[in-house]
Amino acid sequence: MRPRVFKEAEEEILRAMLYFEDLREGLGADFYECVSETILTIGKQPLRFPLYEGKRLTRQFRRAPVARFPYIVVYEVREEETLIVAVAHTSQEPAYWERRD
Repeated sequence: MRPRVFKEAEEEILRAMLYFEDLREGLGADFYECVSETILTIGKQPLRFPLYEGKRLTRQFRRAPVARFPYIVVYEVREEETLIVAVAHTSQEPAYWERRD
């Protein structure tokens, strides 16, 4: 089942795509393809990736690396669905997305 992507995560993907496209033509599309592949893998094997370890977390999130780019897809596996909470640059403030639900 394809995970549900939060609006904020969709916006993060779009911002990153535009940034990479400004760097080099076609790089934004490459980023989108890599993120999509990561999300498809999460949908097929939601428990494959490690738990996101944070001091303030009250829920269990997982993190999946995006191939070729310094980004992770942060998601939560719930009983009824898998939620993509954030697509975060690995150098951003940790757990800025924590309150999303």
